[in-house]
Amino acid sequence: MARYQVIPTKTNLLRLKRDLSFAQEGYELLEQKRKILVVELMGLMDKTADAREKVDGDLTEAFKALQNTVLAMGRRAVSNIAPAVNIESDITIQMRRLMGVNLPIVEIKTKEISPYFSLEQTSFWIDETITRFKNLLNDLGKLAELQISLMRIADEVQKTMRRVNALDKIALPDFKESIKYIEDTLEESERATFAILKLIKEQLEKKKG
Repeated sequence: MARYQVIPTKTNLLRLKRDLSFAQEGYELLEQKRKILVVELMGLMDKTADAREKVDGDLTEAFKALQNTVLAMGRRAVSNIAPAVNIESDITIQMRRLMGVNLPIVEIKTKEISPYFSLEQTSFWIDETITRFKNLLNDLGKLAELQISLMRIADEVQKTMRRVNALDKIALPDFKESIKYIEDTLEESERATFAILKLIKEQLEKKKG
């Protein structure tokens, strides 16, 4: 018995065949989408791991530079100069779409308003520290972009897989089973009708004889 409780008529048979065709097309499109997203996901995983490693390395180097600045100038001198550092940062977030998924594009621009302290009173290490922390800010923006993209694509892959499985395991088999049920029922009805007509014909021939 078909899981879809339908009346076995030719009209319903044509409708179910049409619905099956649409479901198969949807399955193929979703499967293609899943494959594309998985490829993108794997690439993002590698890029995110590299970006995280770069951030860790740059963070270590930035704090080393800060430590050398403190050793060269003294903690108090660095504390006095710190408020004079005047750097503006502008973070822009745009979006790109991949297979219906919004992925961020993070762009960070920094602008130094100088001079903000006397070069005679400082060590070259303070410039090195500022440069490294500015670069670190850009690295953090890129890492955030990749991590958010990774999470969104991973979520979309899971949703797509659920839809693919629902079509493959439930909808398509149900359509096929219902179609077979109607076809078998109509065929059996046609055989029964043929048998009745044959019997009527024989009875008519006997009466004529």
